[in-house]
Amino acid sequence: MKLRLSVDTLALGVILILAVIVGVVILLGEGAGVRVRADLPEDGVVGPFEAITFTFSEKISAEIAADQLSLDPIHEGYLEAVDDYSIRFVPLKPYERDITYTFKVIPGEVNASTREVKKPQSWQVNVREPRIAYLISENNQSSIWSLGLNDDNPIRLTDEDIKVISYDVAQSGDFLIFTSVNEKGGIDLWRASREGGDASILLNCGIDRCTTPVIAPGDKRIAYSREAAGPTPDLPFGSPRIWVVDLENGANGPVYEDQSILGYSPSWSPDANRLASFDGLADFINMIDFQTGEQFLFSSTTGGPVTWSPDATKFLYTTFTQTQEGGRTQVKLADLTTNETITFIGEKDTYDYAYYSVAWSPLEDRAVLSLRVNEEKPTQVLWVFDPTLLDGIIIASDPEYTYNSPQWNPWGNALLFQQFKLRGQYKPEIGLWQHGTNQSEVIAEGIVPQWLP
Repeated sequence: MKLRLSVDTLALGVILILAVIVGVVILLGEGAGVRVRADLPEDGVVGPFEAITFTFSEKISAEIAADQLSLDPIHEGYLEAVDDYSIRFVPLKPYERDITYTFKVIPGEVNASTREVKKPQSWQVNVREPRIAYLISENNQSSIWSLGLNDDNPIRLTDEDIKVISYDVAQSGDFLIFTSVNEKGGIDLWRASREGGDASILLNCGIDRCTTPVIAPGDKRIAYSREAAGPTPDLPFGSPRIWVVDLENGANGPVYEDQSILGYSPSWSPDANRLASFDGLADFINMIDFQTGEQFLFSSTTGGPVTWSPDATKFLYTTFTQTQEGGRTQVKLADLTTNETITFIGEKDTYDYAYYSVAWSPLEDRAVLSLRVNEEKPTQVLWVFDPTLLDGIIIASDPEYTYNSPQWNPWGNALLFQQFKLRGQYKPEIGLWQHGTNQSEVIAEGIVPQWLP
């Protein structure tokens, strides 16, 4: 006797089977709980300021989910919400080298419903060794290269057919911004990764000149100087003004509405809330606080660099002034918490030490200053000192060379700088000083060295 299944019976059977499958899937999902994924490289090696994103399989309450996340050993930083499914850990100080950090997610609720993380998860990270970026300029061509401290194989980051004028490295070390002349005679902003070979135009400035880019800490904004082209090709470019481009939303515009405020060589505070720049026509350093909108002026005639204290409440700069003993270069300290500016170094100098390159390290008690130690010679040495005690050591002082452009690494225990021999044939060199030593060493030939964290 043959059994016959009606179409309705068959359909009912399929529905029942699907319902069972769905129920099993739901049951397994409930048993597994909320899943978490960390946005990390496969090898777990990250930059010293790497922001690490944790994405949950279901919607979360950032405040509740944050209680389930921990870091061992403890490191200074904060958690921020990215979207309905993700939170991000942002370090306020660089991860330490030679330490393995472990991020952990423990079981518990991540939102106001009953859904929760049921299985603990962990991820281990280590900090990569920083490299050095620098320019090699020869035969009417200039490119950015990078070099590891412990290898002899430099890597070209920009193509030979792109002539680099200036550049800056992101705090994360993941990318660089550089400038290059375009076909119209203007200067554009370009972007390249730390691996190189992928340079592309970030900001087409047309016939304007966009120069001296400086990336804000946090890597979200870039300040640069922009010179507008003249009304006709035979007229000169306009004076430089400070602009900022936002890498997240693409917004791009001048910092100051007042077009009479000129600016060059921008400098961000470590918290990225303030921006200083030099107005060479008015002989002032302009500083703006983006949180309050306040603007400040500091008299300066040298056009030298501005360097910020690690807590972003003070900065050092140089100026030239007339004293009873004659013209003297002085180092000024501006304290933004008290609105006071004092002569920090050079008030009673017997001759002009020509202070110029100054850089405060990420450590409160360490800075470097270039100065002339012989009144009869133009060469400058580098002095590493404690800003509180004004005591330190000379780290580079060969009388045949002059030194400038010091750059601290993220931990404040190593210093890159540029050195030039003043006589005879030579190629500019890059020096390195490391804490715990009294002398520096030459590590490469090139100019404009920067750390590539």
